[in-house]
Amino acid sequence: MSSTLIAASACLTDSELRDLLLQYRRQNWAGIQTPQWQERIVDGILNDDGQVVFEPLASFWHASPASRVLDIGSGVGSFVVACRRRGLAAFGIEPERIGRGAGLTAIQIARRRTQDSVFVAAVGERLPFPDCSFDLVCMNQVMEHVGNQIDVLREAVRVLRAGGLLYVASPNYLRFYEPHYKIFWIPLLPKWLGSWYLRVRGRDPILLHQLTYTTNLRLRALFREFGADLRIIDSHREQFLSKCEHGGFLSRRAQLASRLMRVPVLGPIVRRVALLFLSVTEGGCELLAIRNPGALNPSC
Repeated sequence: MSSTLIAASACLTDSELRDLLLQYRRQNWAGIQTPQWQERIVDGILNDDGQVVFEPLASFWHASPASRVLDIGSGVGSFVVACRRRGLAAFGIEPERIGRGAGLTAIQIARRRTQDSVFVAAVGERLPFPDCSFDLVCMNQVMEHVGNQIDVLREAVRVLRAGGLLYVASPNYLRFYEPHYKIFWIPLLPKWLGSWYLRVRGRDPILLHQLTYTTNLRLRALFREFGADLRIIDSHREQFLSKCEHGGFLSRRAQLASRLMRVPVLGPIVRRVALLFLSVTEGGCELLAIRNPGALNPSC
């Protein structure tokens, strides 16, 4: 690791960063998450080395010193900092002010974590970068926070080089859980009813009205607009099928389904049902999209 990168990641001490993150959570997430959850999330940010993103990419994307990375919705900058520690030219975009519009913002914290100007105040619908600029574009837990999801995807693909990879992960709102408020939730609960429910639980519904319910099926439908220009990989689906083939399931129900998939005639039916069940019940969505060479913009 170069001395420049070490210095870039040492602008704040761990103690200073933790204090800033707690201040940010308390200002922007009051009434949304409990203080206990806020502290747990801050601890998770401090320990974030980017591996949750790098691990599913390992079989499809290999970084080089020339690789350029864009993190859309970079928040407090954890993934960009993790990339730069690995020697990658990484950049992040984040709106200047979101949520309650409190005094301390995520991008202010992100900018204090590096010495270089790698964080840009912008929105995903209008990326301030030229076509074919990046080898990897990430949107980790971002799609549920944007209003026009297809425009954000179009912009992400526009700035992606041929052969480059787009990573998208989001909650699955078919699950009986709301991952921001950290409470039980009825899948796709109407916002007006959700607001009432949150107030009954003593929570502020302000964030609910900034969310776009997202599911695995919806994300796949959005990606289909790009047709053959993108090769789509459902990471969770591939992991499930790999376990079916090689073993590794812990639950007896999954083991039984895996065995039934090998039965002639019955197997394909069980496979389709199991994959549908997975897409509905899994806790989150994780899709990878590889931009085909010469697609969309031949100049890439």
